Amino acid sequence: MELLYPVESDLRRAVEILRRGGLVALPTETVYGLCCDAFNEEAVERLYELKRRPKNKPLIVGVGKIEEIYEIAEVNEIAEKLIREFFPGPLTLIMKNKKIPPIVTAGSEKVAIRMPAHEIPLKLSTELGRPIVIPSANISGRPSPTKYEHVLEDFGDSLDAVIVGECGIGIESTILDVTVSPARLIRPGAVSTDILRNFVDLVPSEDIFGQYEIFADVYVFVGEKVDEVIRKFLEKEKNAVVIAKKDVYGGRVIEVGESVESYAMNIFDALRKAEKMGARVILVEGIEEKGIGEAVMHRLYRSARSVIRV
Repeated sequence: MELLYPVESDLRRAVEILRRGGLVALPTETVYGLCCDAFNEEAVERLYELKRRPKNKPLIVGVGKIEEIYEIAEVNEIAEKLIREFFPGPLTLIMKNKKIPPIVTAGSEKVAIRMPAHEIPLKLSTELGRPIVIPSANISGRPSPTKYEHVLEDFGDSLDAVIVGECGIGIESTILDVTVSPARLIRPGAVSTDILRNFVDLVPSEDIFGQYEIFADVYVFVGEKVDEVIRKFLEKEKNAVVIAKKDVYGGRVIEVGESVESYAMNIFDALRKAEKMGARVILVEGIEEKGIGEAVMHRLYRSARSVIRV
């Protein structure tokens, strides 16, 4: 496994690896992605195996140029409007597929496409001259990686390369199916539902994402008496770690920041840190479900053994 850096020579090396069918993990503006050539079916097969991802779960396809979208998908009027407004950016659109291989789309006639707002995936896809698949670079079910160290924790040296870099948001892209009317929100993410409703009518879909695999019991607390209730839990559970906006508890506390942007950027890292601290129980302060907070809480609900409203 090669550890690469965002310099010209290393990025050329990453393109070479992709061209010969290799797998490269890289930072995006949301979380780390795991990439390969979308038209190399052997590489895609290996990606599924290493991620332990069920074959019936399609992969997101990343493009480096807007015009590529029109080559691989049928872009309707709604998609056109959203592409103009949000691409490149943390929005994934599900459209009718034209030419992406069935292994990528899980046999569906639809394809999920996004154009990351990050120079590294854009450059690699552009230099490769083909779209790349770009799911999160984690073992399926684990918290998404926001640092290259998280990728190494999950995959060790089984990938061909990992590019060291920075993610900016910390929560995955929003996924919106625009093949139906109203559009269907498949996954809340970095582009909030409230913002999207300024441009398109949409309805939430049934949540198709399973629980995160956290190696501890996670309790999420929401409400005005969170501090008080968490303190009572700490009196009973001595092997607990608290994930909080700021440390008002003493002891084993991981601070994620008081702004919703800081919270989003740090929450996945905090969950992984709490595991490393040997926590049997992780107590998490929730945040208001507005803006990106909606997506953050969606991820915490997927992590929680119990949600406690106080």
